[in-house]
Amino acid sequence: MSYSATHKILLQTPYEKRLLVIAETFNQLKKDAGIDEEELHFEGDPDRAYQQLFEFIEPFLFEILQKNPSRFARVLYKVDISEKLLHKKLQEYREKSYVRVVTEMIIYRAFQKVITKMISRNNHDNINF
Repeated sequence: MSYSATHKILLQTPYEKRLLVIAETFNQLKKDAGIDEEELHFEGDPDRAYQQLFEFIEPFLFEILQKNPSRFARVLYKVDISEKLLHKKLQEYREKSYVRVVTEMIIYRAFQKVITKMISRNNHDNINF
């Protein structure tokens, strides 16, 4: 069975689509932040997924910022968080810590990348040559 045939079988219901998006967001974060496979894995509960990500990513980023600021900067660059947007969000959410704002931005950016790839993949699958 080809990838696209398998892909279409997996996307029968909105729930399955949601699970796939969440699982892909976890994978995107692993790749962008340089997280080891064993450290972060999707437990399969879509209602708790964001909290699970946040509970892992925030202390992970805090530790990197404390121990290796250049790695932290590379993560921001790889995830594609601009200094201008980061500064704007920090001004907008003054009550939140720096790492909390960055964590929210990184999770959201990974989600955006996943959705964009899925839309692109779906559009590509629907093109008839």
